[in-house]
Amino acid sequence: MPLDQNIVEADLELRPDLAEFRETRAPAALIQLGRARAIARARRADLLKFRRTWGGAVEDTEGTDKPAVKPIDRAAIYPTSHILHFSILATLVLFEGLANAYFFSTGSDLGLLGGWLQAITVSFTNVIAGFFLIGFIGLRHMSNRNRPIISGLAAVGVIIGAAILVMLNLTAAHYRDLLELNAATLALGGSEMTGAVLAPVVEARANPFGLQTLEALLLFILGTTFAAIAAFKGRTFDDAIPGYGGVSRRLEAASRDLEKALEAGWKDARKLSQPELEELVEAKNLLDDICQDLAGPRERS
Repeated sequence: MPLDQNIVEADLELRPDLAEFRETRAPAALIQLGRARAIARARRADLLKFRRTWGGAVEDTEGTDKPAVKPIDRAAIYPTSHILHFSILATLVLFEGLANAYFFSTGSDLGLLGGWLQAITVSFTNVIAGFFLIGFIGLRHMSNRNRPIISGLAAVGVIIGAAILVMLNLTAAHYRDLLELNAATLALGGSEMTGAVLAPVVEARANPFGLQTLEALLLFILGTTFAAIAAFKGRTFDDAIPGYGGVSRRLEAASRDLEKALEAGWKDARKLSQPELEELVEAKNLLDDICQDLAGPRERS
């Protein structure tokens, strides 16, 4: 004789953490929503703590009687894509390399090809050093006023890096001068400039701004301008406060996952039980809070 299914289910005793799923009509959607909500809540806590502590620069006084330092009061500023930045860097290297190749080709035995090999090395070093050393590392680490030691070291590094790049471009300009003078001397049958063309660094150190040709001056201006542009692109590659852009992007990714889980849950809202509907409402409220936090503390009502 078959057992009464209702009697069997009534006699079963489930643990409290399992009994709640008896009334769940969409367990898969509920599990996905719960996971997405937990991750989003943790990412939101990371962002709020980063703002309070300036990325760990000051002590977190949340929940204590200690006076709190004014937190970061703006949203993170960073590009949605880095394709434009890399495109500009590649364009700078290419354009400066072509210009330098023309300037260096005068005294090269290989002509334009020889000038290009020298020029691309100078332009690549100039642009990449300006981007990473001055912009991405130096200028960004100067922005966190609550890390005075790191900020001071970054300022010193920016000054040293700028001086090195100026010296690099002056050396390239003097090299262009020496190539021109060497070619003119050889054309006249002389040889006293032949050895000097191999030591542009010595010439740049002895008389840094003693450029003698218009092409050398143009080469120096072009190189320093491109280095400044590269430094600016390095500074705007991510938020000025190191780490702030990363923690904001992680919260954005978590909020997108939470939004997708909410959309899947709302499709079957009429079939859901009361506890599941409460989960949806709590997740929606969390998503609203995240959107306000990502907009910045000043935007919150």
